[in-house]
Amino acid sequence: MGNDRKILLQNGFIVDGTGEKGWIGSLLISNGYIKEIAEREMNIDCEVVDCTGKVISPGFIDVHSHNDWFLPLDDVETFTDPFVHQGITTSLCGNCGFGVAGFKKKTKYIDKVCNNPFKASGIEIKWSTMGEYFDILSKNGIPINLANLVGHGTTRTSIKGYSSSPMTKDEMKELLKLLGRAMDDGAKGVSIGLQYEPGIFSTMDELRMVAKLVKKKNKVLTSHARASSIVSGTYPIKPFGKAHNILALKDMINLAKETGVKLQFSHLIFVGEKTWNTFEETMKLIDKAILDGVDIKFDIYPYTCGASILSVVFPEWFMAKIPGAFENKGDLTRLKIELAAMKKMVGFGYEDIQIAFIDHPELKEFNGRFITDIAGELNLPLFETFMLFAKHSNGKCRVMQYKFGNQNIIEELMKHPASMFMTDAWVEREGTQNPASFGSFPRFLQMANERDILPIETVIHKMTKAVADRFDIKDRGVLKKGNAADITVFDWNEVRDNTSSAKMDMPPRGIEHVFMNGCWVLRDGEPYERTRAGVILK
Repeated sequence: MGNDRKILLQNGFIVDGTGEKGWIGSLLISNGYIKEIAEREMNIDCEVVDCTGKVISPGFIDVHSHNDWFLPLDDVETFTDPFVHQGITTSLCGNCGFGVAGFKKKTKYIDKVCNNPFKASGIEIKWSTMGEYFDILSKNGIPINLANLVGHGTTRTSIKGYSSSPMTKDEMKELLKLLGRAMDDGAKGVSIGLQYEPGIFSTMDELRMVAKLVKKKNKVLTSHARASSIVSGTYPIKPFGKAHNILALKDMINLAKETGVKLQFSHLIFVGEKTWNTFEETMKLIDKAILDGVDIKFDIYPYTCGASILSVVFPEWFMAKIPGAFENKGDLTRLKIELAAMKKMVGFGYEDIQIAFIDHPELKEFNGRFITDIAGELNLPLFETFMLFAKHSNGKCRVMQYKFGNQNIIEELMKHPASMFMTDAWVEREGTQNPASFGSFPRFLQMANERDILPIETVIHKMTKAVADRFDIKDRGVLKKGNAADITVFDWNEVRDNTSSAKMDMPPRGIEHVFMNGCWVLRDGEPYERTRAGVILK
């Protein structure tokens, strides 16, 4: 691992990832590992990096990534460089039910498996098992460390497509066998995506069996829940009924309580202004679950927007009828009424949806524009404009959505002991980029410092050791002798997220050096040593 050269990081402020108070010291990298770390200067004949006034921390671990869909590409650095620029050395991938391996062999549904938010990667899947996927990556080399989950949604799709019918006994047996093998091959757990096809059609009995399997393997279940807003399409709308995001959280807490599985609640967000009022109840539920012994943690990003696909706002009944529903007047009328009601009850509407990318000859010119702007230019009603993009992408048009929370909510989530930090982002070849791909971790650092939200030691802990411990990632996340030399050097007072609504793909400032398995992959803020230094973390 790494190379046999020695590099000395001298006189930096060492924040080791444990959460303990930092200290001035030096660290020696040798042969890919941390050879020595001490509260003193070292006199060694090797290359020396003066880290005076800089922070030396473990390489950041992105607890929620989708880079597994891009790692097999020949030009993979195009997609991983922005994350390395953030100081990230490890991506935990396979989230939201979208796993890149663990499929039924020679599945006839491979087109549906690949028809996901990351399809622009264009990878040609030549594998089925997680082990085969890992072997291909190891042979080609990867420029960032990978810890991977197996996706319940794509594995289920490989068995029965997007069918909305419950799993038969034989189908369930096959599903559990495939998920189990993927975990035996090194997957860190299973992810479920309950707002996407086919996860949206899963019964609680099905999810319970999956959770029991994950518990048996002593792994982690990550969950994109059924709802992130006060009203959604995945629960019946009842006057004075419980908020749907609360119901979705309760479903997952009860699942963890019943099965004992370790639950990672993915991207805890509050979609729509009316949903923000559920914040306190949400946190009380999580706190009570933890007190009751439920092993639950959650991840967050520092933005009030996020990337998804257009169909994420569709109710379950409409999803089950796609593509026929796009031509059915009755279904469209019902959908229009429900979306109008959602706007009124949620505080999230067409004006909060930005078309990030659609690959359609007549609609590509609108990439980067908001639905409201496009409707005005086309002289079409908002619903018809929205459905135009839905129909011509089969609901898979990539979008940016806004009003996912507010600044106060983000700051309170950052402070919570159960929160971890992530990007939930990927880089696209075309269209509007997600700012989290370029600035998420620098933004966390910047916010923590400028707003005095958290001490540096706690911020770094949430980005490093907390994730490594949660997902059983060995020898990383802590700066100590013998651990892999995944290291990020940054300027605590200068680190900045440079993205803006006008320019979402700007690299950050203040991340100075990144070492991955002892290789110097970012030097003075620029890519260095193009050696594909990443490894598979099983």
